[in-house]
Amino acid sequence: MDPSYFNSTLVVLGAFAIFLFFSVGVMLVLWIAMPFSVFGTKPLLKKLIQEQEKTNKLLKSILEASLYREAYKEKDEIAEKRDDLH
Repeated sequence: MDPSYFNSTLVVLGAFAIFLFFSVGVMLVLWIAMPFSVFGTKPLLKKLIQEQEKTNKLLKSILEASLYREAYKEKDEIAEKRDDLH
């Protein structure tokens, strides 16, 4: 057998073994760290939901105030037209 072929096969297998070792290591670290990151975001998500609910209430009150002003303005315009007729 040619010694250069034997050496190149060992090099490829060694490189694959190193790649496999590091891949398994990265997966293991992610497997361990992921639950902590998920549980860490829950309070932040709850806070974001509360802030969004506040924003929705504020927008609803602004819309209601705007609609009230438009209705009041229309009543004033109708009253002015009626006064102009008299």
